[in-house]
Amino acid sequence: MNISLTDINWLAVAIGTIAYCAFCGIWHRQFAFGKKWEQAMGFDRPANWKETNIYYVVPLISCFVTTVVIAILLKLTNVNSFSNALTLGLLTGVGFATAIVFTTATIPTMKKPLVFGAITGTAQALGITIMTLIIYAIST
Repeated sequence: MNISLTDINWLAVAIGTIAYCAFCGIWHRQFAFGKKWEQAMGFDRPANWKETNIYYVVPLISCFVTTVVIAILLKLTNVNSFSNALTLGLLTGVGFATAIVFTTATIPTMKKPLVFGAITGTAQALGITIMTLIIYAIST
């Protein structure tokens, strides 16, 4: 099966990207898991520390790329039910994103790699699953 970029529902991709990026961003905020996440990295937030644009732009681009890939996978695999979309979201979220996060968390400077992996890996798995369901719901 050939998939063209014109076969993709770009409204679904836009909404899915925003939802995925916002979900993961909120997950990592101070009021959610942000403090534990920073401790896991060994980051001691200075009192006057401000996030620069790179902290928003790079995740948004990454979420967009992932969302486009999921939209393509939904087409290629002929997902035709909510449960199949949920399965695809969980398989890609846990099987790829969480596994990659845990692998990269083992860098020598990471203070608590398993905590970092659990926080960020869970955010990615849930974010991808939510985004997959959004794309499926809008595209059907």
